[in-house]
Amino acid sequence: MPTVDADHVLHPDEQITDDADSSIGTDATSSTTSISSSILNYRHENGRTYHGYRDGTFLEYHLPNDQIENERLDLQHNLFLLTFGDKLGLAPPNDSGAKIAHVLDVGTGTGIWAIDYADEHPEAEVIGVDLSPIQPAFNLKPGGYVEIQETGGIILSEDGTLTPDHALSRWCSLLGEAFTKLGSTSIEFDEIKAIMQEVGFVDIVDKRFKWRTNPWPRDKKYKELGTWNNYNASNALESLTMASFSRAHGWPREEVITFLVDVRKDLNNPSVHAYNPM
Repeated sequence: MPTVDADHVLHPDEQITDDADSSIGTDATSSTTSISSSILNYRHENGRTYHGYRDGTFLEYHLPNDQIENERLDLQHNLFLLTFGDKLGLAPPNDSGAKIAHVLDVGTGTGIWAIDYADEHPEAEVIGVDLSPIQPAFNLKPGGYVEIQETGGIILSEDGTLTPDHALSRWCSLLGEAFTKLGSTSIEFDEIKAIMQEVGFVDIVDKRFKWRTNPWPRDKKYKELGTWNNYNASNALESLTMASFSRAHGWPREEVITFLVDVRKDLNNPSVHAYNPM
């Protein structure tokens, strides 16, 4: 069960002096699905809309499902493509020429990954599922593959340029506390490996990458990834924070917005050599 660090040690670009900026735009992609009418009962809160799944319970979902979030999810899909060298994944079913019968995309979001996979593998039946009151049961055939692509719940720095005093560090701590209060504690990467082994998966491969928080690296590829991730993270801040902080910490909307101004400054600061583990 090897863990592979697929990333590189990077050097900061000393030429960067301005805050990170990006003019990259995305078009949200939607897919046709069969849904229960109750799913359309969205919750409206602090100017965002949220899924109705388990609304009113501590298990309710804390990320919005509106157009702003959908566009960010499509942008994040492009981040994964850049990270994986324009591949949809790293497991053998993603290889060119692979003949696949059935594919299940869990947490399909806008459906963009499922659509891209179906375009590359027209012989495959691709099913995308997401939050819904009732989901059909699926099982993996012997010899099948499960690939999990996840980003870590914290932001780190290898050279100490991100300190506990930064607003970005305080945001990570407060978000973790909020998720714990709301019953949505995250699972660490090593725990995912252990769970998969416990339920019987074999030949488990764990590859680690890093998404830099802005274009601070010198290397061209990682500078581009940093630019994309800066836009992704900046747009994710309100999605992750608004409901979590208001429900768990009792913060009003105005306090959240003011706090996130300082968090974004840290995200945009090329002197802070931070990254999202994935």
